Amino acid sequence: MSIALFFITHEGIASNLLTVAERILKVSDNNICCLEVPMDAPVHEIVNNCKQNLSQLSTAKGLLFITDAYGSTPGNISQQLATELDTPLISGVNLPMVIRLLNYRDEDMSTLVDKALDAARTCIRQYN
Repeated sequence: MSIALFFITHEGIASNLLTVAERILKVSDNNICCLEVPMDAPVHEIVNNCKQNLSQLSTAKGLLFITDAYGSTPGNISQQLATELDTPLISGVNLPMVIRLLNYRDEDMSTLVDKALDAARTCIRQYN
């Protein structure tokens, strides 16, 4: 089994990024959980939903949380859970990052995180 990926984002972000990445790569979303936080949602309910959804994942090889914006409600929930579970968290998710996450999930955690962060950074460009 591969590293479990748990996306916690604002509404519409994770599900759409995963849909596009899966179509590009022609892979399925096994061992991936996606929870999108509605505006003004009670944080304690979202945390409880996340904890319930964790049981759907096989975490024997590891668990990685991914969120959209550092300091946001989804980001804070992700940080709380990652701290409680002593597992990595990446914020600032974008499509190149998701593609790398899906491509390198069978690697070790350090390699997976490095590949994802590298893609996120190097694919942000300014063109004149």
